[in-house]
Amino acid sequence: MLALLRTFSWQELRHHPWRNAAAIVAVMLGVALAFSVQLINASALSEFSSAVRSTGGQPDLELRAVQGSFDEALYVRVAAHPQVAMASPVLEISTLAPDAAGMRKPIRIVAVDALVVAAVAPSLMPVPMQGVDRFALFAPE
Repeated sequence: MLALLRTFSWQELRHHPWRNAAAIVAVMLGVALAFSVQLINASALSEFSSAVRSTGGQPDLELRAVQGSFDEALYVRVAAHPQVAMASPVLEISTLAPDAAGMRKPIRIVAVDALVVAAVAPSLMPVPMQGVDRFALFAPE
């Protein structure tokens, strides 16, 4: 093996040093390019997922009670924190409700702060049916 190295590689390196240096630089640039593409791709995916979350109204941080209810004093403290840009309470419960036939069907009830929900979670805003007055949401039935 050393004889082969001495016969071919050493003579090639001695006669054409710039050719080998150019090959090494080309490999280094290829690795750097692949790494930079990987970094750009990861950054773009992160920004895209952040945009999708904010458009869909998904929060950056969510506080949930492990069991039972959530202490409202903690919400007030979190909302008043200087690093919190906007906080919105969401009350959520799963229960059963009777349908027209009297069968109990599972439903999920979500209650939001109507004054803040448009800025925080536009997807949770109530939307009236097509052709119905927009104030029909508030009409008693």
